[in-house]
Order: sequence, then C-alpha cells, then structure tokens
Amino acid sequence: MFIRLVGLFQVLDASGQDHTPRGAKARALLAMLCRTQGHCRPRRWLEGRLWSDRGPDQASGSLRQALSELRKALGPLALHLQSDRDRVGLVRFGTDLDRDPGASRLALAGGREFLEGIDIPDPAFGRWLTEERHRVAAELGQTAQRAVGRPFRLRLGALPEGTETGLARDLAGAIARLAAEYLVRDGSEGLRPAGDPWPEGLDLHVEGAWSGDRAHLKLRLVARTDQTTLWSQRLIASRTAGMDDPGTLPAMVFETTEAPIM
Repeated sequence: MFIRLVGLFQVLDASGQDHTPRGAKARALLAMLCRTQGHCRPRRWLEGRLWSDRGPDQASGSLRQALSELRKALGPLALHLQSDRDRVGLVRFGTDLDRDPGASRLALAGGREFLEGIDIPDPAFGRWLTEERHRVAAELGQTAQRAVGRPFRLRLGALPEGTETGLARDLAGAIARLAAEYLVRDGSEGLRPAGDPWPEGLDLHVEGAWSGDRAHLKLRLVARTDQTTLWSQRLIASRTAGMDDPGTLPAMVFETTEAPIM
C-alpha cells in the first residue's frame, strides 16, 4: 500500500488502483498514523485530535465510524489497518516521503503542501497539522513553509440533537471553511489589515435550533484577544430549499469575511 502525503492525498495499491477515502477525517487519520513512530496511536489520542469538541462517548463513536469508512474505502487493503479496543495502527505500507524524498522536496519547493486540501475545523488538528508541516519541511531540508496567517476556528454552540444535527454542522462547517479561506491570507492580497489587530485570531461561533424544516442559526465573529463581537447575523435556512440554495451560503460567507476588514 502506497500513501501520498505531499500534494493531493492518495492511497494506491500495487497496481495503481485508487483506494483513497472520501472523508477528510478518514484521510487525516491515515496521515497521523503514517507520521507516528511505530505507526500506532491510542484511540483517545486520535479522538482528541479529530473530535476535540465532542464528549468521550460521541468522539469514540465518531472514530468507529471513520474506521468503518476507511475499511470500506481500502477494500482488500484494509488488512493494513489494525485496531483493537485501545489502539489503531497501520502496517506494511510506504509513503512518498520515505520512498522518494527527492520528489517530495521538489513538490514542496513548487508550492505543494503536506496534506494539501485536508481542511478540518478542529483546533487540535490544526495545531498538529501546522507542527507536522514544519517537521516535514525540516526533514526534507526545506525552509519552513509560510506561516499561516491569523488563526481561525469554528466553535459550535448549542446545536440540536437528532438526525438533523449533521445538516446544521455541515452548514456551520462550510461557513467556517470558506470564511477561513478568505481570512487566512497574507497582506499581499490586501485582506489583512496593517498591524494585524487580532494577533490571537478569530472565532466563528455558530449555534441554533431546528423548527420544523427550518434551521435557525446565530453566527458571531469574535476576536479572541478581547472577545469583541466584530459581526453577528441570524440565518434561517430550510433543509429542503435554503440549505441547497447556492446563493444563501456564499452571501453569508462573504458578509462574514468582509466584516473584520471593512
């Protein structure tokens, strides 16, 4: 089994057939095991990096679901993924970093990133990813990659329980990811104010409830330094229409991201 970590994440078998899982957290789980000495981690450690905002029982259930998704995607390669009640491990595999470090070095020099495109709005994973990117750059003899700009994270408040919770989380996560894409950029693109008045970064708070087929969400953009609310807005979206309306989400995202730079 071969796993590509620099640039587009891929899992390939010996014939070159793609077995890459679709979910970002399933991919991140594999990457964490790849980059761990001995390629084995306690379940609690993985849960704490990928589901740090959830209680122990919910985090354990999420990890089990991710492992099930992984095994389904890996198919005949699933035997390389091993787990018991305490640990998860990866065996008999190779990565681009150990098989062809020269090509990985050239890819980084050409602007590619370690775990490119794997965006997970969890601060614990964000810290791990930042540290690992610097570690990879150091191992390959590259100068440290450009530091990420203003930190940005999603904080979910009181979201409803039940089957619709996932829809509310998906909407909140989409807003956070798209907002971060615009907020975390360097000054050359004109989005970062001179002096960076929010050195500790920004939080996007999302909370809400369901009423019939409508999600009532309240969003607040907050400066971490002094907890000042820079922008707030209420959003009502229908799971039958508003959630799928291509105009609703972009408009909210643009309003969110423009608030601190106007």
